[in-house]
Amino acid sequence: MNYMTIEKPKYNEFAQAPGDSAIKELEMMKVKIVSQLSGADVKFPIKNKEELVKIFPKPTPMGCSYKGKTMTMYDLIMNLNPSDFPLKNAGDVASVLTTRCPF
Repeated sequence: MNYMTIEKPKYNEFAQAPGDSAIKELEMMKVKIVSQLSGADVKFPIKNKEELVKIFPKPTPMGCSYKGKTMTMYDLIMNLNPSDFPLKNAGDVASVLTTRCPF
């Protein structure tokens, strides 16, 4: 019986798997969000966009970028749906906001 072998992609020592930097960026963003919320004495659950915007006002210097387009925290919050709420803890906030990054 002949078996086909599947070769692994050959990356040089400096190469990264596709999407690796985007995943790292999202993970770091989640850590920052949880850290900020943990230090801010936020009351949970957060019931809607309006409550979330009070925590992360429009000029909040955090967001994500992809192909030259930057989405601020405000943009990410504005892309949430009513079904995304309530947000019960800092982890929920970080997860739902990072899912709105256009990667």
